[in-house]
Amino acid sequence: MIKCHFQYLQAGVEIQDGPEEFRKITQLSFGPDSDKIPDWLTKYDKWLEEKDYLKLKGIFPKAKALFKADICINGIKYSVKSTGAAKTALINHTPRSGVDKVCKKLGIEIAPLDSMVQKYWSLRKSKEIGEDIKNSDDRSPFRSQKAYFKPILNYFLFKGTGYRGDSSFPADKILMFKNPSDPSTYKIITPKDAVDSVWEELTFSMRQKGMPTSYSPAKHPILAPWVGYTSDDPGLPKGSLHVRS
Repeated sequence: MIKCHFQYLQAGVEIQDGPEEFRKITQLSFGPDSDKIPDWLTKYDKWLEEKDYLKLKGIFPKAKALFKADICINGIKYSVKSTGAAKTALINHTPRSGVDKVCKKLGIEIAPLDSMVQKYWSLRKSKEIGEDIKNSDDRSPFRSQKAYFKPILNYFLFKGTGYRGDSSFPADKILMFKNPSDPSTYKIITPKDAVDSVWEELTFSMRQKGMPTSYSPAKHPILAPWVGYTSDDPGLPKGSLHVRS
């Protein structure tokens, strides 16, 4: 997940503000079967403001590749995101083969998404849109398909990826904050509300990153329905879906 600042609350300390779930921290862990505080947490104490209710402070690094959650607090696993950090990728440069695996896992047909991608390429080739198309734009072929996308995006947000499958440390909820040292800015988002909260802000694009180095329709027929080319890079196949907030 994204790299962001986070201050770790001391187990047993009661907090007067912030989400009810964090008013009293009784358990912390940072991965499966791990309740030990990582040694690296104390390395960055001097970088962060001292707070009476905080004992351990650090800069939370990028989570392990197989982790969707960054931290487990009181038995709930959270994906931690900062509203002041770079835009979050919900689907990160994933070709059709990866999304197809997720769709099959969820029992969802990929054909409707194929049609959306083909519409995207039609608009892009006619220069009506560029590489990125926002859902706030009426021309977005994805804009009206929130119900279709919800289970797919929730899987990528909380459960796993198209490349590696199910996460060994899936997230139950998202913990979002504006100021890491001010718990009153913390916001907890559940899978039920996650896609609704960002749908209008989402940007969709088809990119070259994530594609095979030697792509051909004959060798990679599963990828072909999503692949297109642009005049600026006519030799580079672009067929990886990238969705960011």
